[in-house]
Amino acid sequence: MNSKKICIVGTGYVGMASAIGFADLGHDVTGYDIDIERVRGLQRGVTPYREAGIEEALRANLAAGRITFHEDLEAAGAGADYVVVAVGTPSLPDGSADLSAVHAAVEALVPVISKDAVIVLRSTVPVGTTDRLADAHDATFVYAPEFLREGSALHDFLHPDRIVIGAEAESHAEGYAALLESLGRPAFATTYRNAELIKSFSNAFLALKISFANEVATFCDAVDADALAVLRGVGHDRRIGAAFLTPGIGFGGPCFEKDVKALLHASGELGVGRELLAATMRVNSAQPKYIVRMLEEELGDLAGAHIAVWGLAFKAGTDDVRDSIAVRIVNELVARGAHTVAYDPAVREAPPEINCELRHTAMDAIEHADALLVLTEWDEFAAISPWAIAKRLIRGVVVDGRNILDPQAIAATGLVYRGVGRRPTSDTQLEAVS
Repeated sequence: MNSKKICIVGTGYVGMASAIGFADLGHDVTGYDIDIERVRGLQRGVTPYREAGIEEALRANLAAGRITFHEDLEAAGAGADYVVVAVGTPSLPDGSADLSAVHAAVEALVPVISKDAVIVLRSTVPVGTTDRLADAHDATFVYAPEFLREGSALHDFLHPDRIVIGAEAESHAEGYAALLESLGRPAFATTYRNAELIKSFSNAFLALKISFANEVATFCDAVDADALAVLRGVGHDRRIGAAFLTPGIGFGGPCFEKDVKALLHASGELGVGRELLAATMRVNSAQPKYIVRMLEEELGDLAGAHIAVWGLAFKAGTDDVRDSIAVRIVNELVARGAHTVAYDPAVREAPPEINCELRHTAMDAIEHADALLVLTEWDEFAAISPWAIAKRLIRGVVVDGRNILDPQAIAATGLVYRGVGRRPTSDTQLEAVS
């Protein structure tokens, strides 16, 4: 393979996965971030976020000299063949994407990198963004959206379903595809706008599937059916697929909600259809209150109730609480007068936006609580003995917002079990019969 020098701007989970992934593929990687303390930590082999195996991979590449990190952008970009921009594009109050970090990164890069260098945008951006940047700057751009799941971003970088490349010239697309050729995955070249929309609508469709699953769960609760069995049967249809057909507390985190909001905003400006996008968001916005209502149905008035919460991160495998539905549910409980105590194996400090005590173990969190609310799908929670839970809960109520506990084992202790569209005595397995 013809090794290239690749500079990564931004060291969040997309930037870090890209940096380590490219280094694993044999490229010479430099990294830069405006957060100087983060850069110094990376130079010591300390990653800025939690993900299984990523710190070991970083240290291996540092030791091999395949990755270096710089506090100065010009030093990081010197001699780079490709400069990957992987900075955040959070939602603004109107739902549109905040592109200030993207614009700042590009404007700082263009004067200090080689005229032959290719700027690769990996940040999720609204349609038309790359065209506007290419028109405004004397530089070559490629839009190569990421399809990385937080918590398994490095694995996803090295095992993609497909590689999507938006480029003005075929040679630019071929050049970027060559960087990843050894992965042996299909690469698709298209226009900037098509690539931007492939990313946005991929996330929108996955968000839609989650909201659909939660609508199914609500219906199943009303008719005493089991949503997990129903959705498993639906998902076995190859035209539909089982992925993301999982009822729960709703989708949160830094991607799905942000991307659907950005598409909704753009649809409104264009005056085109947005009904499915709007419905997806309405269902998701209602889900936290549906979870809280389960507690109310079992406990009555929540004022003064002591609620133990397992999980604050928006998903297992990460310590990220940005836009976490779990945090919103805790805030809803507090607003109704409940006292909350939480435990999350990856979250060491309670987020400043919630009024919640944090405990160091799952058992400490449920001691003398009236009820337990499971909000993140950590394997650790499913492994805890139901009898240990029953011994500690005063009013014996478990609301499993992630459907990860064994409902029959919980019910056998005398606890009240409530899942999302799930019954404690139902068999959710589909058995093949001849």
